[in-house]
Formats: sequence, C-alpha cells, structure tokens
Amino acid sequence: MNDRAGAVVDDAGVGPNSPLDDQSHSLFVAAFREYHTTLVGYLRHRIGNDADARDIAQEAYFRLLRYRDNQDLQSLRALLFRIATNLVGMRIRTARTHRWADHQSLDPETALPANDPSYEQQVFGEQRLNKLMVAIKSLPTKCQHVFVLSRFHDMGYPEIAARCGISEKMVEKHIMKALAICRTEVGGD
Repeated sequence: MNDRAGAVVDDAGVGPNSPLDDQSHSLFVAAFREYHTTLVGYLRHRIGNDADARDIAQEAYFRLLRYRDNQDLQSLRALLFRIATNLVGMRIRTARTHRWADHQSLDPETALPANDPSYEQQVFGEQRLNKLMVAIKSLPTKCQHVFVLSRFHDMGYPEIAARCGISEKMVEKHIMKALAICRTEVGGD
C-alpha cells in the first residue's frame, strides 16, 4: 500500500519514517487491527461502495495520526469514527456541489434514519454505561445491593427494606448516596 507521498506503508498506514514512537505505534496498530473491519463496514453502509469505504478508512487513519499522543484505545475508536463520519460528510457535500447543476439528489441510503442513534451516539452511550457500571461496583456493599434491587429489579422501598432487614429511611439514604456517587462519576442524570 502506498501513502500520499508514495512511500510504502504497512496495513496501519505507518511506515519506517513514521512520526510515531513505539508506544503510539503499537496503540495505532492495535486500533487498526481492532476497528478496521468495523470501520470499513460502517463506511460501506453509509456510502454503498467498498472501494470508497476503504479509501475513506485509509484517510481516516491518516488523519488519526494527528492525535498520536492520545493513549486511550476507546478514545481513538470514537475519534476514528468521528473523523470517518466527517470525511463522509465532506464527500457528500462535494458530490452535492458537483451535482447541483443536475438537481439530482444523493442516494437515499446515504442518509441515516432520523430515529436511529448515530454510531457516535451509540459509542458515547456505551462509554457512559461502562462508567455507570464501574461506579455501581465501587459502591459500598449494602448501598450497592439496595441500589441494584431498586433500579435493576424494580423493587419498592418497603420491599427492599424487608428483604435487607433495614428501615425504609435507610433504603432511601442508600439510594440517595448511590445516585450522588453515580452522578459524580458519570455526570448528567
């Protein structure tokens, strides 16, 4: 595979004269191996063409090199898909500009359905859920048990109090403490 300057690069778009240090290089290669197939599939679905999807994926990895100091694989994933989505948007705008004289609309499959969350929203949701689960696991044992019974098993305060052998007021205090910790760790509601 050749990059823009014609130099030979490996599958991850990183060649012998790469600006990546060993740690960044291995993280970049890990990101490539982990997400390349998913990224190309995502792009293929968005634009309906395998060759263009692969071109955009390569461009996305090339642009991802700007963020080589980022040392978190999950952040690289979100960033990679954001870059790829932006590239698709740029390609669509360019196509729209070129086709403006013909007044032809773009392929209707390139638009995402309005009711479905975007891929970035899904990734963001997964990240928030992971943070929430870590926060719940960090709760004190009794507090965690009460919170799980309330939120995951839809039990009311009297039922939880009877099951745990504590007062309803104590159940309420555990729930309030758990919610405060979760809000601090995850943010939002």
